[in-house]
Amino acid sequence: MNLSKILFGFTFCVVLIFFTSNLYASEKVLVKGGLFEMGSHYCEEEQNNSDWCNDETMHKVQVDSFWMDKFEVTNENYRKCFVAGVCEPEVLHEDRPGDFNKRNQPVVFTTWKEASIYCNWRGGRLPTEAEWEYAAKVEKPGGAHWDQPYGVGSPVAVGSFEPNSNGLYDMMGNVYEWTRDWYGSYQTKGIQKNPLGPEKGESKVVRGGSWDSLGHYLRASDRVAKDPNLRYSGVGFRCVKPNLKKG
Repeated sequence: MNLSKILFGFTFCVVLIFFTSNLYASEKVLVKGGLFEMGSHYCEEEQNNSDWCNDETMHKVQVDSFWMDKFEVTNENYRKCFVAGVCEPEVLHEDRPGDFNKRNQPVVFTTWKEASIYCNWRGGRLPTEAEWEYAAKVEKPGGAHWDQPYGVGSPVAVGSFEPNSNGLYDMMGNVYEWTRDWYGSYQTKGIQKNPLGPEKGESKVVRGGSWDSLGHYLRASDRVAKDPNLRYSGVGFRCVKPNLKKG
């Protein structure tokens, strides 16, 4: 066999492996800023279910443009941070490690702090609640369409379902996503610009629903409070970066 063909084939394979292994780590989507109505009237209409319906008071919010991960952070992405000596090792599910630790599944069992450390390592941060909802609240929400009332029993590979209108995958379902904000009631007076939520609290907000969520949690405005120090099989994350080019 011709040596040049062998070398070409080897080079092609190396490039292909490098490309596919970095696909989910590198792709971001520019979410152009704007004014929107954050929250919903859903909770007002579901008064009998107040035990699972958190504050979603409608209010106007202005957000600046930002870059957001097209996909949720995967196990493979997170392992690179561990290999770099920055992130803690992944926590394996004691009873079902094979259901949660496939290469392109979203990483779960990370605390809020560990998710923040990863995003900082990537030169970004966790999205605010407002940024997350703005990116998710589009005409075509995308995400999973489970046939079972509680999903399929574990996360699936990121990008398994169609993206939303912003080109973002898995904003609804697969896993909840950590946000930057402490949980608290919204500030609703006037137009809130790039709100950051309360200065302190006991719980952080997760968004988007997960593989074991009922349908009413798969809404762009739904808010769930989680202990930032605990690990959950249905909570992952994605990162954002500010858009430094204005105009």
